[in-house]
Amino acid sequence: MIRKKIAEIISNACEVSKKQGILPENVNVNPSVEIPREEGFGDYSTNIAFLLAPIIKKSPSEVARILIEKINPGDICEKVDVAGKGFINFYLKNDVWRNLLKDVYTKGIGSLYPNVGEGKKVLIEFVSANPTGPLHIGHGRGAAVGDVLANILKSVGYIVSKEYYINDAGRQIKTLGESTYLRWKELQGEEVLYPKDCYQGDYVKDLAGQLIESKVEIPLDRDAAVSFMARFSSSEILKGIQQDLGDFGVVFDNYYNESTLFDRGVVETTLDLLKEKGYAYEKDGALWFTTSKFEKDEDRVLIKSGGEKTYFTSDIAYHMDKFNRSFDMLVDIWGSDHHGYIPRLKASIQALGHDKESFKALLIQFVTLLKDGKPAGMSTRSGQFTTLQEVVNEVGRDAARFFFLIRKSDAHLEFDLDLAKKSSNENPVFYVQYAHARIASIFRNAQSEGIGTDSFHGVDVTLLTLNEEINLIKGILHFYHVIEGSAKSLEPHRITFYLIDLVGRFHSYYNKTRVLGNTKELTLARLWLLSMLKEVIRNSLGILGVSAPEKM
Repeated sequence: MIRKKIAEIISNACEVSKKQGILPENVNVNPSVEIPREEGFGDYSTNIAFLLAPIIKKSPSEVARILIEKINPGDICEKVDVAGKGFINFYLKNDVWRNLLKDVYTKGIGSLYPNVGEGKKVLIEFVSANPTGPLHIGHGRGAAVGDVLANILKSVGYIVSKEYYINDAGRQIKTLGESTYLRWKELQGEEVLYPKDCYQGDYVKDLAGQLIESKVEIPLDRDAAVSFMARFSSSEILKGIQQDLGDFGVVFDNYYNESTLFDRGVVETTLDLLKEKGYAYEKDGALWFTTSKFEKDEDRVLIKSGGEKTYFTSDIAYHMDKFNRSFDMLVDIWGSDHHGYIPRLKASIQALGHDKESFKALLIQFVTLLKDGKPAGMSTRSGQFTTLQEVVNEVGRDAARFFFLIRKSDAHLEFDLDLAKKSSNENPVFYVQYAHARIASIFRNAQSEGIGTDSFHGVDVTLLTLNEEINLIKGILHFYHVIEGSAKSLEPHRITFYLIDLVGRFHSYYNKTRVLGNTKELTLARLWLLSMLKEVIRNSLGILGVSAPEKM
């Protein structure tokens, strides 16, 4: 896209400066070209002067003025100037924007998707909630982030797999079995003491009731009965989780059981490898991993003195297995309380002989659900929580997915149920979808007036001269940079931000401008512009897993 041309212009100016002795010959120039946040600072901007200033011992503003004198903008820039303390801003000619969009129209919308992935294999592991209770809205946010990130990475050339890791070998599952067992006895008329550390939600009673109704034979031995009920309950809960995720539009490629790591000997193989490499040692009767050799973190226990393997041990084995499945990049999406876990897992990946930078961990901050202006509490064990299913049932899949992505994932999110249900421009998902429906309505009206829009061959794009039209063209073309930035930074919220800005430009344009009822040439040019806008909105909503309605 045009950003590469701007970078070439800057590099050429630096080369001229080298020949004139202003810059040292050995300076390597790799200019960063960005889109300024404020429109008044041009279409593109570079901070190259700040990078060169300490080398030639001049202020950034002086360096910027020197470079501007050497810049040959060719036929693409209207002007180039210096802003602030040394940023160089580029203002493109309107013809450049119009021709760029025409080029996209000719090549197809696919030309707006950069090939960032180049066929590399990525495994995204997300949600991975223990099957001990229904998914709450915090899990829903992680599900939205993971699913949309997968869509983004697929769209830019990665081969993506989505995986859900099931902790079916841990203490929580045993507690679930104990909880179901006690409720089962209770439902049969026995008085039982139900501990606070058992799961308190009504769903546990429902599970116990299912066992009674099905008249399944329960083992007489208590431990065997608890174990049986743990398997039954976790299996039933997982079915519910899969149903809720499906209703939310999230389908995983693979569900991976923790027990598989033990059954296939992956855990033992991993421990043997760490010992062989000298990264595991015994102390106080326990086996430790040498985290401190790789990260600023203390050494961590792999096997406790009593012989019990820690969760960390399973996680190391699980990630080794991921690499053994030939994935080039691993992305884990965790709750924000796992922040301290990142260094030790990176250390283990490095210890196993892999590049720790091929592992990425995204943290999901807490969600506060606002209902009637008041926050609703969440706790799986106490049973005081709002499930993902309840939220989807109340506001719909589209609003739920969009709202989970209206803030960066590591920032706290307030999910306003009342706002999510509003049919007004205050509601961001309605605001975006209404723009798509409004454009569809314009095309229906055009058709009823006998204006053919099947082909825009020969459309005169030079008739698009209004500032609002040029801004719309810029917004459409910025999709390339947004999808590229989202993929590289692993930040799916950029798509929602982009859409809100883009449809804001459209609504402003529509409220001031007559699309139909002009000369035939101008009408077709404006319809052509809106056809491109509609396609980009539809593509963006598709990446978010949100529908693009033709009518509202």
